[in-house]
Amino acid sequence: MTRRLTRAVVVCLVGVFPASGWTAARPVVGAVRWDAWTAGSEWERNLGPAQWRARLPFYGRETGPDAVEIRADTQAVMDQEIAYASAAGLDYWAYCFYLPTDLTQEPDEYGLRLHLASAHKTDVHFCVILMGQAWWGPVAEYGRAAERLARYFADPAYQKVEGNRPLVYVYYTENLATHFGGEPQARAALDLIRRKAVEAGLGPPLFVAQVWHADEGAKLVDRLGFDALSAYAMVDLAHWGDQEYPYSNLAAGDLAFWDSCRATGKQVIPLVSAGWDNRPRWRDPKRYEELYKSKPRGPWYVQPTPAELAANLRSALDWIKANPDCSRPNAVLIYAWNESDEGGWLVPTQAEGKARLDALAEVLRR
Repeated sequence: MTRRLTRAVVVCLVGVFPASGWTAARPVVGAVRWDAWTAGSEWERNLGPAQWRARLPFYGRETGPDAVEIRADTQAVMDQEIAYASAAGLDYWAYCFYLPTDLTQEPDEYGLRLHLASAHKTDVHFCVILMGQAWWGPVAEYGRAAERLARYFADPAYQKVEGNRPLVYVYYTENLATHFGGEPQARAALDLIRRKAVEAGLGPPLFVAQVWHADEGAKLVDRLGFDALSAYAMVDLAHWGDQEYPYSNLAAGDLAFWDSCRATGKQVIPLVSAGWDNRPRWRDPKRYEELYKSKPRGPWYVQPTPAELAANLRSALDWIKANPDCSRPNAVLIYAWNESDEGGWLVPTQAEGKARLDALAEVLRR
């Protein structure tokens, strides 16, 4: 470095070196990964109609007037995705994580398995999103599951915050107490993962509750022992209904959520929305009801321009800088890398190329 670092900046640097080698003082920035793009999947069929061709990722192709083939489950595709994300300055992916039936095997989802197998795995770090509706598995197997997580935490590519604390998101948090038989048992389950991590020579994991409402999330922090608040995805809760809104409404909803989380006095990891338009999933009303359990089905939003998306990320980084007391994890999460049929993506597409990533890179270079 050519200029002196003040003591304050040195403090910011501790434990916050991004995987991509960009300036260490800024927050680490990651994106949700939801890996389901395999042969014959329902999600592939969702993007079949010509109306949704603009969403087709670089590894997809048209096979008919209303059909596409989307195959992401190869090492070549994963390595290319890592290269795209690293070049843009993204630091980590947060993988939706489910335990395999046999805990001696690698995860059932191809994404994390291929990431771990990549020769370039440290170019973009990884962490997990424990899916509270399905990840936890049988309570009797939970001890082995905690040990498995500790092994992931020890991987040099696992994303750490606040020094040496593995970053762990938890979605569907409202299901934990029921699964484990009560709030004390659910709290003990998180504590067991913490203990296994410390035994492995790491800091205690930083557990982040992904919620829709800040007040409800703050109660989870208190009752179950979470460390911070964030979200998996977000909509503008001030406007609801089966209709379209501009992306600016979605960005405003993000900011309102960050502020409402700050008002609870809890730690916050801002969630930045890359979009929300799940109309491809409306083709099967019964399946939609299983997935969302909500009526009406809207709202949905005009897809952001690359500049609009970059401005939303810049807003999150500025928010962290302005609110250091409630943003000690010094991290951001973007929804999403590849939720293409739900309407949030950064992955390069055949229509847009890597324009979104190029716009984010301009923000992250600063």
